[in-house]
Amino acid sequence: MKNHPQYYATQWWDETDARYKPPEAGYVTPMMPMEAADWPTEWLPPAGWIAPAGWVNNKPASRISYGQWLGVRLAQLALQVGCRGMYCADYVVDLEWGDAIDYNPRVVDDFAAWAKITIPPGTVGARADVIQTNHKSKWFDYKCTKFAEFYGSMAKNLIANGKVPLVGGQTFAPHKRGAGLDPRILIESSAGVAGKYYYFNIELQADELRPPKEYWRCSIAVGATAAREPDILFGAHMDTVGGQGSFDRSVKNAGHDPAWGLKLITQQWLSVGWTHIADRKGVVRRAVGSMMRSYWDAGTTPQTENDLILQHIPRHPFGPAVYYSVAIERTFENVNGKYGNNHWFCLEKSEREMLPPKQFTQQGNLRGFCTGYWVSDVGINALKPVDYPSAWIVYDSDKLPAAERSRLAAIAPIIDPEKNFAAAAEQLWALGPVRVSQGTNQCLNCLAFVDQRGSVIIMVSNTLETAGSGSLMFTNVSNGKFTCWGLLGTGNATLTTVGNKGSIAVSVPARGTIVYEIPGLKWLGH
Repeated sequence: MKNHPQYYATQWWDETDARYKPPEAGYVTPMMPMEAADWPTEWLPPAGWIAPAGWVNNKPASRISYGQWLGVRLAQLALQVGCRGMYCADYVVDLEWGDAIDYNPRVVDDFAAWAKITIPPGTVGARADVIQTNHKSKWFDYKCTKFAEFYGSMAKNLIANGKVPLVGGQTFAPHKRGAGLDPRILIESSAGVAGKYYYFNIELQADELRPPKEYWRCSIAVGATAAREPDILFGAHMDTVGGQGSFDRSVKNAGHDPAWGLKLITQQWLSVGWTHIADRKGVVRRAVGSMMRSYWDAGTTPQTENDLILQHIPRHPFGPAVYYSVAIERTFENVNGKYGNNHWFCLEKSEREMLPPKQFTQQGNLRGFCTGYWVSDVGINALKPVDYPSAWIVYDSDKLPAAERSRLAAIAPIIDPEKNFAAAAEQLWALGPVRVSQGTNQCLNCLAFVDQRGSVIIMVSNTLETAGSGSLMFTNVSNGKFTCWGLLGTGNATLTTVGNKGSIAVSVPARGTIVYEIPGLKWLGH
């Protein structure tokens, strides 16, 4: 690319990216329109290679994006070395510098033609301002479509050459639409491929530069990500001890001992492994399909936790659902101009409400609520009554489109914790079927579901560094006497319900997690 500086990525302040100044590298983004005449003559395909439609003499016959160039070239490489896919990381999986690039005039002109809009002539910075102020959501769509061309062109060419592809890489939650990665566009765009051909790992791991995560953050991350696009297989990059020692060093850097780290691993693995979503067909399933044990999958498997995850498979919910609306997400992209926030804080708000109460801050209003179930706008249409939540937790619910609101309300009440705070929590508690009742100085939260044998599984975790106690409160459940089998070293308990209500006392060690299996307990109406 040294001979073609016209293709280099351009920052929105009129400078070529200083981190990639030619001739050392020259960063080219997947959005860049490439001229067919510039296809390198030394790029020769493997013997017998089947070219994409419209190619002549093993090269593109017309202008296509660099995303397509790169995807096809990587397909050729895969065929040459005998593999069938790729796993991308920094600088390839999406735009490393996010929305600050690429405002190269060639890209801006291509975007204007794609979006059928007019962007007046001017400097790079001035034209970037027009996009950021007036067309940001469309701009995000454009970038994500070009990344769909990147992943899709590789996958499609591998299919044409007799392979079953798997393409993807590592990603964060929430999605980075501003950086070009939107899993829903990856499958809905004609440039992409079906969800079964993608695989992405959600980064949850701690390391020397990343402190250990708060409890429940990882569950929230995988739930929101997988529910937003349930047709794609997502994995989780988990914390473990051993391996390269990244997690161990993170725990030490944070001032904690190894025992503290092991408690975090227990909470992370169980909460991630038991987080569940509703897919497009209305089927409730785990949010993730695999777990990577720290970097390079080299860490030690937490065997007890892994066994529990495999022994108890989420099949139906047992509580409310957090609802992810792409329509709400997009409303935040069209405000705040060039430097303002364009992010819907659904995940952060979900976590905030499960934290300890804090003076002068609205947080912890939902302490004790039952988490773990996530549904998005593509998961509600085929949802069956057995999988209806007790309520929809919807943040920024005032931005819900009317039709979407009506569909939700026909299934369950809509509750926005940010609108009424403690009053919203009381409304949620009354709907059941389970929550943790506790004092104001406690921070116990739970996750619950119905497993493949019909048992109710409930885990309770204590966020605080001191022992916690409270009661599991059951509402709208079947009457009778039920044995609560303790798992993970938890003692057994007996739940007696009368008038469709009951409770059991719980004690949870500092930073600890307890688990119950309750056979025979039924949630009324489910």
